[in-house]
Amino acid sequence: MPEAPFGARRPHPVADVPPAALADGQAPAKGWLLALVAARPLRDAPALPVPDLARDAPALCAAVLRAVGSEAELRRLESGGDLADLAGRAGKLAGATGPAAAVAAVAALRAALWEALTTTMAPLDAATTAALAERLAFVCDAVAAATLGAAALAGAAAPPGAAAPPAEATPASGEDAVASFRVRDARGDWEAAVERLAAGARPFALLAVEVDDAPRLAAADAQGAAEALARIERAVRDELRPGDVLGREEDGRLWIVAADRGATGARALAERLADAVAAVPALRGAPLSVSIGLAASPAGGADRDELTARADESLYAARAAGVPIA
Repeated sequence: MPEAPFGARRPHPVADVPPAALADGQAPAKGWLLALVAARPLRDAPALPVPDLARDAPALCAAVLRAVGSEAELRRLESGGDLADLAGRAGKLAGATGPAAAVAAVAALRAALWEALTTTMAPLDAATTAALAERLAFVCDAVAAATLGAAALAGAAAPPGAAAPPAEATPASGEDAVASFRVRDARGDWEAAVERLAAGARPFALLAVEVDDAPRLAAADAQGAAEALARIERAVRDELRPGDVLGREEDGRLWIVAADRGATGARALAERLADAVAAVPALRGAPLSVSIGLAASPAGGADRDELTARADESLYAARAAGVPIA
């Protein structure tokens, strides 16, 4: 697996993970199973491979938790590691029938692990919460990558003339997928707006908006992901006032600077944005969603770096908890 996909840094391991109560993976595996059942129509529940999940999910959950706390354990899950095959079976264990469903299954796994960690390790301070959320998301991205890779290999090994899975695209690969997914950077506009408003001591809110699982969606369908991201950006833009500033740090990651909004106004805006994105048509059956982080100035700190750090912490906490806004 690349050192850090799409330019993101590799988060550091978090001390004291896994806690002893979760070391065998049983509790989060049960949470994952319940989440998978809840996400399916009742008529589809029998399609879940419950015996396989009951057998292997605890080991997968335990391995992911160890990887949150150890770089050496993370390497075991990545390509070439002795647990890479286990990570690659995550989608199959959840009964996923294609790349989008596999990504959704790993997202449910992450949410179950997050709930187990935050319940068992409470109380956590803000810095530890943010570090834990970021590291867990990164490790689960490694699991999603392994799952998609296993699905691609299975497709390549299918005998000639075998029917292709319906309603799922063959994953794009290599530079072609990245080239069709990348778009123009708009980083300078929102940063300049933050500095201008901070210098004038004018109240404002900064929102970080990130499309959930954007890299994995691109791996499954680069062209479809690019079109979906464009629709999401239009939906976000439609919710903004004329004076608000929207900037794109990278594909699937947006920043919004909203003058004259405090914490309450920022949350109200974030809720509208989450609802607007949820209304965007799904990509190959996978609903689209965003995680949103909030920081208000002066309450959140007037310095640009401090504000962006607070917004990032809030975003990671929301994503790890499986909710749009923490």
